[in-house]
Amino acid sequence: MYKKIFILLFVLSVCTFTSCTKIIDIDLPTSDPRLVVEGNFDFNENDTTNIMYLKLSLTTSYFNTQIPVVNDATVWVEDQNSQKYVLEALGENGIYFTNKIATPTEGDQFKLTILYDGDIYEAVETYSTTPIIEKIEQRREKYFDKPRYTVSVFYQDFPKETNLLNYYYLMIEGNEVRPQLRVLTNEFTKGSLMESMYISEEDTKPGDTIRINLAQISRNYYDYMITLIGSIDNGGGPYQVPSGKVIGNVKNVTTPQKEALGYFRVAQKRFAEHIIYELPKP
Repeated sequence: MYKKIFILLFVLSVCTFTSCTKIIDIDLPTSDPRLVVEGNFDFNENDTTNIMYLKLSLTTSYFNTQIPVVNDATVWVEDQNSQKYVLEALGENGIYFTNKIATPTEGDQFKLTILYDGDIYEAVETYSTTPIIEKIEQRREKYFDKPRYTVSVFYQDFPKETNLLNYYYLMIEGNEVRPQLRVLTNEFTKGSLMESMYISEEDTKPGDTIRINLAQISRNYYDYMITLIGSIDNGGGPYQVPSGKVIGNVKNVTTPQKEALGYFRVAQKRFAEHIIYELPKP
């Protein structure tokens, strides 16, 4: 008798769970597409011809794997002497470029203009020179009981005569999924030899290459990157609240409420590589 009752309850429970399966469509909130500007004008003193690239795309829904690019914009840059440089489209991938801009000097100003979809977008940025990378040191240390290679990058800070702060951007790439980004100031290290440390992944081994990019940046770009890095580290899930609204220096002068995203950066880039060598475990 008890056996029959148990079998009946089991069959009913299976029917209940299998018959309640239902697909529910959730309408997530969407907004009008916004222009996204990726304009990193990084000058390298070792290059005789500096090619500057700018990429234009549009915002899209979170679950859309295809990012729409913008190929029908008109883009140009003007220097402080009103010299105009028109950027040409590079294929159909939303990338525009020019190789006509000579290496600037400290304090030179550039103005970016974009004409797209009946709107005018503008951004202004000032060029800063970057100290050279003086030296790179490697150690092997324990982090969370795991041996890791650490790489320290050293560069000399030169304080401004106006007593304003310097701001630095550092991107270090090893064999991780995404590079390590950081920004910092010389608020407590004016005139000192500055150090930034990179901690490798567990699977880093001798022979692996660590790539280092260093640039002195503006205060505006520093603030922008602080918000951007915080947003990336926040996780970025569809139901999570972002750490801040990541708005750059590109302004829509025609329709101000239709904000653009991204940033137009002008800087001198220093580049170095370090090859990991064997060290005994700590």
